[in-house]
Amino acid sequence: MNKNTKLILVVAVVGTGAYFLMKRNKNKISDSEMLGTPSPGTGLSEWGDSINIEASKNKDWIGIPNSERIKATAMLSVGQSGSINGNTPCSISEFWIDKNGKKGAFRCDGADLYEISDGSTFMYS
Repeated sequence: MNKNTKLILVVAVVGTGAYFLMKRNKNKISDSEMLGTPSPGTGLSEWGDSINIEASKNKDWIGIPNSERIKATAMLSVGQSGSINGNTPCSISEFWIDKNGKKGAFRCDGADLYEISDGSTFMYS
């Protein structure tokens, strides 16, 4: 291969690579576009922090998994407002304390039964 042929191949490869890089950026959807515009009352940014939650056996408490209990004990308090999965408002009215003195479950004002699915979160500020 002579010098001119090598130069033409290098320019073609670089040009093709540059074309694909520019094309990819034009078609890229930003994170905010993928998620859509958040409606009021939804989203972690409004609340600031969250913990994972789980259903209790008899559904009259909102369970706090063992891995989240230290954080919940330090951060949550009676009267604190938050949101379950970003769409169900909750003001904490009571805690159940486990045998180790950690907050293991809570109740919300005005609610008696809770339908908590796997992967749910409680968002609070």
